[in-house]
Amino acid sequence: MKLDPDNKLDILEVLQDLEHYRPRRKGWVWRKHVPEQRIGPFVYQDSSENLKNSVPLPAAEYFSDIDPQCDLIITTEIASGRFEDDLRRMRMAAWHGADHIMVIRTTGQSHIDGLIEGTPEGVGGIPISRKQIRASRKALDAIEDEVGRPINFHSYVSGVAGPEIAVLFAEEGVNGAHQDPQYNVLYRDINMHRSFVDAAESKKIMADAGILQLDGAHNANATAKEAWKVTPELFVQHAVNTAYSIEAGMDAGQIALSTVPPTAPPAPKLRLDLPYAVALRELFEGYKFRAQQNTRYMEADTQETTVSHVLDTLISRLTETDIQSTITPDEGRNIPWHYNNIAGVNTARQTLMGLDGLDQLLEVKQDGPFREQVRELKERALLFLEEILDAGGYYTAVEAGQFVDSGYYPERKGDGIVREPDGGDCANTVIAREDDYGAPVCSHFGRNSYADKAGKPCADYGGCTLCDPAKIRYIDEVDDEDNVLQRLKQPLAEREQGLLRPEVEKHGDGVVCLTLFIPDEPHTAKQAALELALHMGLNNPEVINQRIMHPAEGSLFEIKGTVDLYIEKQALPAYSQIRPLTDNEIEAWVRPRDIHIVAATVGEDEHTVGLHEILDIKHGGIEKYGFHCHNLGSSVSIEQVLDKAEETDVGAVLISVVITHADVHKQHMRNLARQASERGLAGKVLLIAGGPRIDDKLARECGLDAGFGHGATGREVASFMVRRWREQAA
Repeated sequence: MKLDPDNKLDILEVLQDLEHYRPRRKGWVWRKHVPEQRIGPFVYQDSSENLKNSVPLPAAEYFSDIDPQCDLIITTEIASGRFEDDLRRMRMAAWHGADHIMVIRTTGQSHIDGLIEGTPEGVGGIPISRKQIRASRKALDAIEDEVGRPINFHSYVSGVAGPEIAVLFAEEGVNGAHQDPQYNVLYRDINMHRSFVDAAESKKIMADAGILQLDGAHNANATAKEAWKVTPELFVQHAVNTAYSIEAGMDAGQIALSTVPPTAPPAPKLRLDLPYAVALRELFEGYKFRAQQNTRYMEADTQETTVSHVLDTLISRLTETDIQSTITPDEGRNIPWHYNNIAGVNTARQTLMGLDGLDQLLEVKQDGPFREQVRELKERALLFLEEILDAGGYYTAVEAGQFVDSGYYPERKGDGIVREPDGGDCANTVIAREDDYGAPVCSHFGRNSYADKAGKPCADYGGCTLCDPAKIRYIDEVDDEDNVLQRLKQPLAEREQGLLRPEVEKHGDGVVCLTLFIPDEPHTAKQAALELALHMGLNNPEVINQRIMHPAEGSLFEIKGTVDLYIEKQALPAYSQIRPLTDNEIEAWVRPRDIHIVAATVGEDEHTVGLHEILDIKHGGIEKYGFHCHNLGSSVSIEQVLDKAEETDVGAVLISVVITHADVHKQHMRNLARQASERGLAGKVLLIAGGPRIDDKLARECGLDAGFGHGATGREVASFMVRRWREQAA
C-alpha cells in the first residue's frame, strides 16, 4: 500500500486483504538526534532527521519553508470513536510531526473481560479490537513511508483483559502502551489482586515484544482537588509500578514515567512545577520520561490552554524528557476535534524548535529555595512510602484512603480514594495455577510447564501466535449494522458524487464553529449569541466558550452547532494556483537591477493600510527584496502617478482602489490603462491594481496587467512582477 500526497487515504484499500496483513516491525523506535544540524540558514542543537513530506510551521515561509524536527518524540491522542476517521487524523498529525499516535480506548472497556472483535463504534475513543488495531497499523506503515519516519502506535493494556490485550498488541505490532495496576485499582475499582496478577503477565508480554510502557501516575494529579499537593504521592506511584515492572521482566529503558506539570497559571507554575520535575528525574535516573501537558486545570478557552502547554513544554526542555505528549486544546469543552490535534502538535513543535539549544544558554539555579524544594519533595515521598510499609503494605494503604488525598503529605484531609482488597470488579477471580500449567504463548510470567523443555516453549504444541502469526485467528465483523462498511456507505457515496460537508469529529458530521462578540452584560450577551446562531442557520447551537471582555462592555463567544449543508465540488469555480517565488528568488532578481516602483491610493480614496501591507518592509512588503518604492500616499490622481512614473523610470505602477461606489474603482483602472497608453508606457511599465473588490480578471478587463484582491501579499505581487520581467527578458 503506497500513499500519494495529492490523494486522500483510501480506507477500502486499508481494509483490503486485512486478514493476511502482518506488521512490518515490532517494538518502540526513538528519533535519531542529529547534533549541529544545518537546516536552511540555521544550525540546530536539538534536532532529528528531516521528514520526507510534512506541513511546516506557518512562519516557515520566511525561512525558505524549512521544517526542522526536534529530537523528542511527539505524541498526539486521537479519540474520534471511529477508527476509519482516526486513520485520517493519524495521517494529518504525522505530516505535522507527530510520531507517537495514541489511540484512546472507548469508555468502559476496562471492565470487559475479554477481547472485542469487529469494528464497533466507540464513545470518546475506539474499542480495542484486532481489526481496528490491524487496520491502524497497516495505515501507519504506509504513513511512515509517506513522511519518512517510524511512527509508534500506542493504546492501553489495562482493565480486566490486560494480558489478552497485551498478547494482541504483541501480535499486531503495537509499539507503546499504558500499563499500571494502580490505575485499575484507584480509578476503575478493579480488584487489587486481579490487577496485580494481570499486570505481571501483561508486563512480561510487553517486555518480550519491545512495547514501551507508560505508567498511570499522572492520573493522580489529574484527579486531585489540588494537584500540586499530590506530588509526593506521585513519586510513590511511580516507584511501585517501576519496581513491579522490573520484577516482571522489563528493563528500565523500556519504562517511561508519565509526568505532568501539576499546575497552570495563575498559579506560580514554574516555581511549583519545576522542582517536582527535577526531583522526579533525580529519583528515577535511567528511566525514560514522557511529559504530558496539564489537563487538570484546562478550561474551555483554547488560548489559555495553549499558553499553559507552552510553559509545560518549557519545563520539558529545562529537564530531561524523551516524549513530549500533547493534549488537544479543546479537551476542556468537547471530544477533541481533528484540527485541534494538529494545534496541540504544533504548539509542542513550535515551542521545542524555538527553545533549541536552551541548555547551552541557561541552567537551573542549584542553590537557594529551588534545591530546598526538591529535597523537601523527596523527603515527603519517602515518608509516604515508609507509612505504607509501616501500615502493612500497598493494599492496606489503599484501603485506608492514603492515595489521592487532598492534603499535602503528611497532612491528611481524609478524602482519598478507598478500595477494599477483596472488593472491586472481578473480586475472587484469581485462580492458583496447577503444577502442570502450560501457557498458551511463549511470553509468560511465572511457571510454564512447556518452558522446562529445550527450544521455544511453544514447540511442544506446534507453535504459538507470537512465534507463528499464521496461527492468529482473525475475526471480521460480527455486527451487521455497527461495522465499518456500513458506516462508510454514506461518506463514500457522497465522495463519489463530489459532495463536501464540514466536519470536526467524524466524516461529514456538519459541525461548525462560529466566533462572535456581543456588546452586552454576560447573561444577555450569551442569550443573544445563541439566538444569532439560530438565525444564521446553526442547528443545536451551544456556547463552548465565553470570554468576558468587560462585565458591561461585552463577551466573545465560540459557538458550535451543525448545518445540514453540502457543496458540490464540480459547481465550484475553476481554480488554478500559481505558487509564489521564494524570497531568495525574488531578491536575487530585484536587488541587482535597481528597480523603482510608484504606488498610490488613487482618486478620493483615503484607505492606505492595504497598500502599506504590500510595500512596507515592516509588514513583509516588497521593499525587503530591494525595490525602491515611491509611495505617493492617498487621494492621488492618475496624472500624478504617471508623472512620477515617467520621472523615475519605474518598472511598475501599483494603485490601490478600495472605494467602489458607482464602479469608481473600474473607472480608475481604465483611466490608468488609457493614460499610460497615451504616454507610451503601456507594455514598458507593469500596471497593477489592488483592493478588496479587485481580482485579476477584473483588472485585466480594465486594461491592466494584473490585479490582487483581499489577502494578497507583497510576495505574491513581487512574484508576478519578477515572472513577467523574466519572460520579457527571455
